[in-house]
Amino acid sequence: CRTGSISSGPVQPTWVPFGSTIAHRRRLRFTLDVYDSTWSSRLHQPTYSLGELINIEASVSTDPRLPLRVFVDECVASPSAVARLKYEIIADNG
Repeated sequence: CRTGSISSGPVQPTWVPFGSTIAHRRRLRFTLDVYDSTWSSRLHQPTYSLGELINIEASVSTDPRLPLRVFVDECVASPSAVARLKYEIIADNG
């Protein structure tokens, strides 16, 4: 003999992964900064010649409880945002 009630409704999860919650509620802020040859000072309007070494730092601002890594697959440089002339800085998935 069975007593009580049984529901046949679908089971819903009672939790949401923390990473999904953060990504959904906030946008992540990505930055790309250029530094001098000693990595001690950020350069605001750098100018480089072809073949010259460029110190680039890519980063993302996020909650410290959600550690993220930034992977740069490609990066190009051009004289302006609308110029068709582009130079590959990082290519072939880094």
